[in-house]
Amino acid sequence: MALLSGTSEMLDAVVVGGGIVGAAVFHELADRGARVCLVEQDRTGLGTTAWSGGIVRCYHDDPLLVERAIQGLSFFRNFAERTGIHADFIESGFLYIPRPSMREQARSLTDRIARSFPAELLSSADLDRKFGHLLNRSAEFAVWEPRAGYLDATQVTRALVRSAVRKGGRLLEGVRVDGPNRVGGRVRGVRGSTGVVAADAVVLATGAHTPRLLDSWGVPHDLWAQAIQVELRGVDGAPADHPAYMDDVCSVNGRPDPDSAGMLLGHPTGYRVDGAIERTAVDPEQSRLAVEAGRRRFGWVEASVPLGGFRAAECYAPDGRGRVAWVPQEAGLMLATGFNGGAFKLAPWAAGEAARLLAG
Repeated sequence: MALLSGTSEMLDAVVVGGGIVGAAVFHELADRGARVCLVEQDRTGLGTTAWSGGIVRCYHDDPLLVERAIQGLSFFRNFAERTGIHADFIESGFLYIPRPSMREQARSLTDRIARSFPAELLSSADLDRKFGHLLNRSAEFAVWEPRAGYLDATQVTRALVRSAVRKGGRLLEGVRVDGPNRVGGRVRGVRGSTGVVAADAVVLATGAHTPRLLDSWGVPHDLWAQAIQVELRGVDGAPADHPAYMDDVCSVNGRPDPDSAGMLLGHPTGYRVDGAIERTAVDPEQSRLAVEAGRRRFGWVEASVPLGGFRAAECYAPDGRGRVAWVPQEAGLMLATGFNGGAFKLAPWAAGEAARLLAG
């Protein structure tokens, strides 16, 4: 397949960014028989995706995100069937503690999830009976998804890419993208360190790099990059039945970490990243805030010890739903980004939506 400047071949699409979203879009398009190329400046799966917990669950306070997440859980639970490559799905279950004001909506959304996967609304008594040995304090209610869980995010990303290549997609790694290739008033591929990759459309799945990339291309947007930090806590005798979790009351999230036999503990930073997107060491003050928030809910946090952690960045959008859409006034340019830290579980939906828009 000829891809560089001076050739006559025009691809259907070039996907820029080899994280989970870019890999999912690449795979979906290749699976549908499109002529598609994935361009990644490093190696696939080594950006923010490498720090992802890979949690796949359905419940959100937003009904639209519930529908999209159901697609994600279905895809990942049938990953080998969809890609031809095995990836371990750890069925830890997922415990979600919404804000008390969300009780009725939580009941309705849990009923919706239960039509596709097992899910139930736990009362305070149910929660204490099932998870009381983990909790420092109970909650008024919670949503329990026993079939949810997590995967190794890097393994899954590279498996999607490998499957796409087997289906005819082309991969370019270690290739820098310098800007769009505009022809006749529309985007017709990208210019990069190896020349021009010509295509009918460009899908930007560049995660936290997207805001600065669009700025450099002169494309207006409302996106921003925000820091994400996750603590790794050592827990003596960590319970084997601990689920993946999200707690909107105490603002914590995480899951067990089999590699360290510890626990992952996340707490929102609220910190916007204005400079270059680089992986950095964890912020001690953010670690303190995370532990303080975590001990309000889980008994194991108090006696846990620090084992380090991870700090990266993700692309955020105002509505929290992610952005898979054509860019206004930039014919041929599509965004697939802005997932506010939730890209992994929504990547299968994003891939299907990007394919639908490209087909249209």
